[in-house]
Amino acid sequence: MPRVEIWPLAELFRALVLKMLKDEGRLDDPLIKKILTWRHNSGFSVHNEVRLKAGDAKGIENAAQYIIRDTFSLSKLSYVEKTGTVIYRSKMSHAGSKRNFRTYSPLEFIAALTQHIPERLAQMVRY
Repeated sequence: MPRVEIWPLAELFRALVLKMLKDEGRLDDPLIKKILTWRHNSGFSVHNEVRLKAGDAKGIENAAQYIIRDTFSLSKLSYVEKTGTVIYRSKMSHAGSKRNFRTYSPLEFIAALTQHIPERLAQMVRY
């Protein structure tokens, strides 16, 4: 199967997401300009290395399970009562830090967690 050049799709996706965030008042022009100077696709990418063939029931099931998986694991969370902090541990480092954990106040953790809750009636899985 011939390899398809995907960078134009990634660029279009980036432009549309940034426009949507600007239109909703979540980003302003200076921040968008800064994002566009980031290396590595400015945080946007499109992956097309894995392909599912028609009739590949197991592959489709695996992809669906990956898409709807939980955004975090309870086993990675701990609460430190003495300091009143929530610690989330991961195998990967966070936001350019070399640490594989992040600490939150309880309210910060709830705010970070609720960002992953879809809006009412939002369609999460497409077949």
